[in-house]
Amino acid sequence: MKSLMQVMSEIVDNFSILRRIARFNVRSKWADNYLGSVWDYLEPLIYIGTYFVVFGMGLYGGTVNGHPYLTWLFTGIIPWYYIQGSFNKGISSISSQLNLLTKMRFPISVAPVMPMLEELRRFFFMSIVMVIVLLAFGVYPSVHWLQFVYAFIAMVATVLAHNLINSTLAVLIPDYKAAINALFRLLFFTSGVIVNMDNGRLPYMLATFIKMFPFYYVLEQFRDSFLNGVWFWQHGSNVIFFWLLTLLMLIFGSVVHMRFRDRFIDML
Repeated sequence: MKSLMQVMSEIVDNFSILRRIARFNVRSKWADNYLGSVWDYLEPLIYIGTYFVVFGMGLYGGTVNGHPYLTWLFTGIIPWYYIQGSFNKGISSISSQLNLLTKMRFPISVAPVMPMLEELRRFFFMSIVMVIVLLAFGVYPSVHWLQFVYAFIAMVATVLAHNLINSTLAVLIPDYKAAINALFRLLFFTSGVIVNMDNGRLPYMLATFIKMFPFYYVLEQFRDSFLNGVWFWQHGSNVIFFWLLTLLMLIFGSVVHMRFRDRFIDML
């Protein structure tokens, strides 16, 4: 727990500088393109349109659990794009930014947070698009929409836990990055992003196991908030399991990070 408190303290103390660096990174990413950062928003919209045509129009006939497939897709894929962007860049966040952070005398623990801040602008913009789509399909605001705050906190917490672990192990184990990237591509189809896990086509035990994944829980919180009208405390066992698992991952990630971070520069 001491390691976790130190990591969180370092993140909070350097947050304002982190935010400025993240803003610069986002701007420089598309600096050589004519449309610039517009691609940050255009790219996911193209993919969403493709998934809607393939799965919404074909596989599900336009609806999932009584909801139009497009609304069901948006409420899951918007948080997923944040998770995906933060996760993929988070794996190499230490190895790619180690030289910069050591020169600027930043604690290396801030590296896994950098991609999370870089993805925030796109997440909030796409969330606005999601709300517009919901309104267009006749899904109007309710008190349950306030649960967006809880879903967002849960999303950020689990991404930070994964980034702390992955960024450290990617430095320690040469093959780790390739293995975890392959696993994450599988998670796209097993976290309920575009495929309904409640369709009854999967064996009960397999479906139950998949629903224990932290990312699946986060997506369900967004859908419960905007579509299903279900409060998170109505599934108390899921809440306890998710937060215990997230806390254990945060502690483990912090301990491993603090144990080896003085040796990172020698390993790269």
